Amino acid sequence: MLRLIRAYYRREYRNVPLQNLVMIVGAIIYILNPFDLIPDWIAGLGFADDAVVLAFAVRQTRQTLDDFMTWEIASRERPAL
Repeated sequence: MLRLIRAYYRREYRNVPLQNLVMIVGAIIYILNPFDLIPDWIAGLGFADDAVVLAFAVRQTRQTLDDFMTWEIASRERPAL
């Protein structure tokens, strides 16, 4: 997800539906935000809500993430000019 956002920001990869981009960015912000639904300092549950949000975002954007990974691998295999 982070590599996709970086490639999108650098204008290297733009084949991302806006809805999926918003979902990915939102999930990352939620995970990094210390003020979430269940505080991270609560043992056992603190990271559970983060995991649920991340899993939901991955499930909803799976095709976009797969397409990006395919593009990323193909762009590495191209010979430099």
